[in-house]
Amino acid sequence: DVNWELNNKCNLMCPQCGRNEIKDGVLQWRKAGTGDRGKNSLNTVDNSLDTFRKVYNNIGFPVRTIRFQGHLSENILSKDFLPICKFIREETNTSIQLSTHGSSNTTEWWTELAEVFQGYGGNIVYFSLDGVGDKSLGNYRVGASFKKVIENAQAFIDAGGKAYWRMIIFKHNQHQIEEAQALAESMGFHEFMAVYTPRQRSLNESWTYKGKSQILKSQDISPEWNEAIEKNVKNRRKELVDIECKAIKENQFYIDYNNKVWACYYLPNMVHLAKESDWYSDYYQDDSNNLLDKSLEEILKDKFYGSLTMSWHTANNCLSMCKK
Repeated sequence: DVNWELNNKCNLMCPQCGRNEIKDGVLQWRKAGTGDRGKNSLNTVDNSLDTFRKVYNNIGFPVRTIRFQGHLSENILSKDFLPICKFIREETNTSIQLSTHGSSNTTEWWTELAEVFQGYGGNIVYFSLDGVGDKSLGNYRVGASFKKVIENAQAFIDAGGKAYWRMIIFKHNQHQIEEAQALAESMGFHEFMAVYTPRQRSLNESWTYKGKSQILKSQDISPEWNEAIEKNVKNRRKELVDIECKAIKENQFYIDYNNKVWACYYLPNMVHLAKESDWYSDYYQDDSNNLLDKSLEEILKDKFYGSLTMSWHTANNCLSMCKK
């Protein structure tokens, strides 16, 4: 499987997204650590169909599923997203899974996407709807329109698309779980998914955006979850633990919006990781892992991958992201 990032664009300002940070009490774009080593600012990169086709062919191995999940992006904002999906459906045996906030594009666009996706049950769209109504949804999906997401999702479902409602549970929306589940069922969503997040960044911290003050609070209907996450955060960098690499377990890798290959989306272009390890810094600084210029087989011969797996056995060398 491949987790693929087509662009570095998004029209929302989610406080826990890797694009953003809260600095001096203000929610804003993250100024460092978002990749490119200063080459590009956010909302500037959008890969074309021609680029995608070349990179896909350079993988050189059968790809079971492409997951457009968006580490720093909203993939549906790519100009060629529909043509790219058509290419995947018509010229490959690869299934498509899209995770999206859904608050963009027209209902006609979503109808066409459903038509492209039809014919294979593995083609799925996960709509990230973290609340019912603009106020609840906007507490985390800052800038989203609940009405627009619902209209787009309904257009996709009515045209035969397979959709999942994915709801991250916070304090502000935990009372809406049953309401959201009922709405999902009435609209024809294939499944409703309540998700408890392990992310602690920006939780229970007040901030402002465009002059409006907000705070994102932890859910409290599952205190056991909160306690387990808090314990993990305290201990993860103090001791060496057995690491079960998700990328290895699920046989997947990540392609960032610069078409660079990484083991997973926890590792790409992290400036703080470059300070932790020389072998990461070397991989971070050059373009030796760019799929536009090399095959995947050539890239996987880089010393980075041997060093990565070896580092898991030494506390001082293990990257902090791998300890999470």
